[in-house]
Amino acid sequence: MPIDKVALVTGGGRGIGGAVSRRLAEEGFAVAVNYSRSADGAQAVVKEIEARGGRAVAVRADISVAEEAAGLVAATTELLGAPTVLVNNAGINENASARSLGPRAWDRVLGVNLHGAYYCTHAALPGMYAAGWGRVIFFGSPSGGRSIAPTMTAYAAAKAGIVAMTKVLAKEVARRGITANTIVPGFVDTDMVRDAGGGSSDIMHETWPEIPAAAIADAVAFLVSDQAAYVSGEELGVWLGGPVR
Repeated sequence: MPIDKVALVTGGGRGIGGAVSRRLAEEGFAVAVNYSRSADGAQAVVKEIEARGGRAVAVRADISVAEEAAGLVAATTELLGAPTVLVNNAGINENASARSLGPRAWDRVLGVNLHGAYYCTHAALPGMYAAGWGRVIFFGSPSGGRSIAPTMTAYAAAKAGIVAMTKVLAKEVARRGITANTIVPGFVDTDMVRDAGGGSSDIMHETWPEIPAAAIADAVAFLVSDQAAYVSGEELGVWLGGPVR
């Protein structure tokens, strides 16, 4: 592990991202807490980390725009140092059938969940190559292949793409001291779930075991540790096996 421990967490100001940001700070990382719209949430996480003696900064960027994703990595490097841990957590969803989901919504979901993860990874890899060490963590979803559900067309497509990208990247960086893995969370009652509409949160409560965000952060802490130095190209499910009825 490099002496300068710097982590970048996209969508790091709330929900799972907030829990991950706080946990990485506990592990000794300086953390760049990315946000797109929720500045207050990101600043709150930064203040919490600082109050516990850690280092953190909030950095705004819409990662679905390649130039902004590159600027996010550049700003992190300027403020804290080159990030050698990248947690591609930011995500959005639009619950709609293929018949009703319009092109603009499709582009936005793919833009944040898939394209944004690639843009950030592409921008962060040179620093990891230079350090000879790195951890890239993606977030998948059961809907990306393990537990298919209707009205998840764009989201499922994006998350299936994440899994494929993880496996390809793991092979590309295998001899560089860099690993790439995907975490597949189960139901975490986040703002994204509640904002999806259609009673999504209530439905999830009825059919899935709820997972605390801290449990997802524990999985991230393991994957960035030296104990996971030879774990790469994998999907780590944190979901208690899926739906229960």
